[in-house]
Amino acid sequence: MTERQSYYRAFSRMAWGYLFLFFDINLGPVSILPRFVGFLMFFAAIHVLAPKQRSLTLLRPLCLLLAAYYLVHWIHCWFGIRVDGHFLFLDLLVAAVELYFHFQLLTDLADLAQLYQPSGKNLDQTILNRRTVLVLLTTLGNLLTFLFPNLWKNSLLSLGLLAFLSFLVALFVMTALFSLRRCYWEATDAPS
Repeated sequence: MTERQSYYRAFSRMAWGYLFLFFDINLGPVSILPRFVGFLMFFAAIHVLAPKQRSLTLLRPLCLLLAAYYLVHWIHCWFGIRVDGHFLFLDLLVAAVELYFHFQLLTDLADLAQLYQPSGKNLDQTILNRRTVLVLLTTLGNLLTFLFPNLWKNSLLSLGLLAFLSFLVALFVMTALFSLRRCYWEATDAPS
């Protein structure tokens, strides 16, 4: 596989990784799009893209830690056991690590977009804007969950609204990453 093909696949993995993170489709208690798969896809993509953007390397251990946490969570779901909600400190730590991860990942991808976007496209700014909205919505969702845990159990409207907003933001992030993939592929003089 050529370098061009491997980078194209890495950008694809980044975009599809968000599908596993933000689209939760369950069969009974078990998700058919487990979050740990998304973090493993990020890990594989970061391995390829790290030579172009060195700061991505810092995210590799976080990918593995978050993948391990969500793998344990997913395995427990098979037995009807919830991992989250029992240890507040662990839940807060995972939420903070995920926020940092998404912020840094999308910042680094915006830097890569600057290298490959055609002049006047502003894809880097689009990714940064979507990063900001993603982080703000995730923070809001986490705050509401930790401060008002019964709000989500009793209000289908609140849960539906936040789920819908998360769906839209994830969709917007994915489309920006697919645009980045296309810009990379179309760049005739891609920097080495």
